[in-house]
Amino acid sequence: MGKHYNSFKEIDERLMVLKLQRKIEIESLKLNLNQAKANLRPLQLAGSLKGSIQQILLAFAIKKLKGIFNRKQ
Repeated sequence: MGKHYNSFKEIDERLMVLKLQRKIEIESLKLNLNQAKANLRPLQLAGSLKGSIQQILLAFAIKKLKGIFNRKQ
């Protein structure tokens, strides 16, 4: 069962705590939403894509170089 309160003051204090917790959660949600929006901007996506492409090209180049050096031996 729920908590029992002995006075209206206890109820008011609990309501104040819950109200503040709610405000904190709302602000946290806003912050997370803004961070998600920032990560989805075209420049951010292009930067991420650039890094991925570089990794793929580097791996491809290493494989090709390995193949070339293995053939010479």
